[in-house]
Amino acid sequence: MTSEFFEKKHASRALVFGGGGAKGAYEIGVWKALEQLEYVPDILTGTSVGALNGALYILGNVKDAENMWKQIETGSILDVHMPLSIESFADYRQTLTGFLIKIIREQGLSSKPLEKLIHTYIDNESKIRNSGMTFGLSTTNLKTRKIEYFFLEDIPEGKLNDYLLASSSLYPAIQKKVIDGVPYIDGGYQNRMPIEMALQKKPEQMIIVDIKGPGLFSSHYRTGDCDSLLISTKWPLGDMLLFDKRRTEVNIQLGYYDTLKLGEPDQYGGLWYTFNRGSLREEQEQFYLALYELLTGERSRALYNYISKEEHQLPMLKDLNRRWRDTITKSNIALAVMELTGKTLNILPDQLYTVADFQEKILRRIKKMQAENKLTSIEEFQPRFVLSGKEWSEEFLESLPLLSNRALMLQLLERLENDSFDWEVSWHRLLIRTRPFPFVMALYLKYLLSK
Repeated sequence: MTSEFFEKKHASRALVFGGGGAKGAYEIGVWKALEQLEYVPDILTGTSVGALNGALYILGNVKDAENMWKQIETGSILDVHMPLSIESFADYRQTLTGFLIKIIREQGLSSKPLEKLIHTYIDNESKIRNSGMTFGLSTTNLKTRKIEYFFLEDIPEGKLNDYLLASSSLYPAIQKKVIDGVPYIDGGYQNRMPIEMALQKKPEQMIIVDIKGPGLFSSHYRTGDCDSLLISTKWPLGDMLLFDKRRTEVNIQLGYYDTLKLGEPDQYGGLWYTFNRGSLREEQEQFYLALYELLTGERSRALYNYISKEEHQLPMLKDLNRRWRDTITKSNIALAVMELTGKTLNILPDQLYTVADFQEKILRRIKKMQAENKLTSIEEFQPRFVLSGKEWSEEFLESLPLLSNRALMLQLLERLENDSFDWEVSWHRLLIRTRPFPFVMALYLKYLLSK
């Protein structure tokens, strides 16, 4: 049980912050939750943005660190002009093209903005050195192409910020940092998670925060006798070089709630979202009653004739498992269907929900779509932050009626509501077999509308 992990107060503890540029806001949320869970490390290692967050952690004010992150924009880190907004894939592509042109022309963007940021917020090296906490960072030697580890005792007095800048110099996007004649670049190139560095200090417990930055990292890491806990998210955290204030807020909340779910599983539940555990238990009972009525024909004889057959259920479960990215069982199918419906409607995971609040949010979006006869709309469903390239691609597909899960879900829901779905028509059955996910969502929405 993860809650037992946090109860071992007297164990020697390590905390590892991974690299990932703008994604590092997630680590601030983890930090907030760890304070609430009273988890205080004796050892802290980080690379790239994880090293910067590690130094901020030792300085000790999570509110100051959160406020700093919420003020950062791309121009605060990179010497590049950003458009006022990126509201379309064309804007996004144009911005990245501008990045590449300037990087090639200038052989890397100036590190001066990042250096200024480091000196502004990590302004008390002596406090870090005298904290009593073991602190280390990693960077990549550009000459040898090998990773190098530096604990505080390995870094000359007055040069900590130079090494922090070296660890986070994402070459060639950011120019290399030369220290005593040696060129250094981002530590994440060789290992985005400095786990081995923390293990050198022989902790009994270790928390690893992976924000899936660039660089090498094996998920099959070895921690020996050290009890370890991985904190990560299934959600995309955005592009590492595009700092967006609204996305930062969402990522901080994600880190906070993902950590609380591990530390206090009796109070918080959910895989993609975070729910009050009590409301999940209540919903599970209602959902199973409705599912029982469906599978026994009490709700719809036509539906029963189709959905009661095992060969029709298996494709649905297989598709749900793939999309939910976990194994769906009797105990969590209600949660899985609800979360996947919320994800399809782009409901953000940045708050603690009750099941009733979450379902009401789903229904408000569905009713608005029905009233306006809008089956798909990027503007309607796009979260108000800069999307990554992958997210833009997914939203583009949702704008195509023949490929859109949202569009097909609404069409199927309309037929289920007015009982016009003809289960004897072969192409209707073929549609459900080939696109089971929109059908499951339509069934779920019909269930919500009848509650």
